[in-house]
Amino acid sequence: MTRTLTLTTAALVAAVVLAPELLASLLVGDYSGVGALRDALPGAFADHWRLGDGVVSGDLAAATDYWTTFHVVKAVAAAALLGALVVALGRVRRGPGRVALLVLAALAAVVLIANVQGAVAPLSSLLSMVPPGAADLALASDGTPAFAGLVRDFAVYHVAMVALAAGAALVVARLGARAWRHGRRPAAGVAGVAVALLGVVALANMTTVADPEPALRGFLEVSGSA
Repeated sequence: MTRTLTLTTAALVAAVVLAPELLASLLVGDYSGVGALRDALPGAFADHWRLGDGVVSGDLAAATDYWTTFHVVKAVAAAALLGALVVALGRVRRGPGRVALLVLAALAAVVLIANVQGAVAPLSSLLSMVPPGAADLALASDGTPAFAGLVRDFAVYHVAMVALAAGAALVVARLGARAWRHGRRPAAGVAGVAVALLGVVALANMTTVADPEPALRGFLEVSGSA
């Protein structure tokens, strides 16, 4: 790796970690950071369930705008990092340095996938941050347009993961086939395992897409009892 490429990679790692919160706060302006967002969520969701009309407005709209921006920035930074690591891998053909780059590339890909999913369905992504009381209120809103809207968003959240996992599996399968043709059997084996894991992820999310409401209920019940 050249010095320039090394510095670029290091800068992009820092961007993945630091830029999302900073830029989301600057661009959206409603929250000083993720901590402030988390503190505001119980009240925002409580208002949403109380209104019950399914329209994401007020504080919850501000939260989803912030969270969407956060995920978009992180996804862009992760994609740039992944690109830099692919270039680096083209220059480091063997040794422990290549192993380290492969691990970083895999992590960057995971971050990219997770944040694209979060950007596509920020409302469902925010559910992972709500405290138990807010999860109980969500369950109590069953039968309202608000809950029906959340079920739809939850389905979209998992559709996104199906598409992302399937796409990633195709890319990894192609790389594994290329490694096999060039006699790199261990790399091809690792790619095969990765394809299998991605297939399991896609299949698991497909089952949720087919019937999202029980899966959402289960998630909220676990969150409510945490």
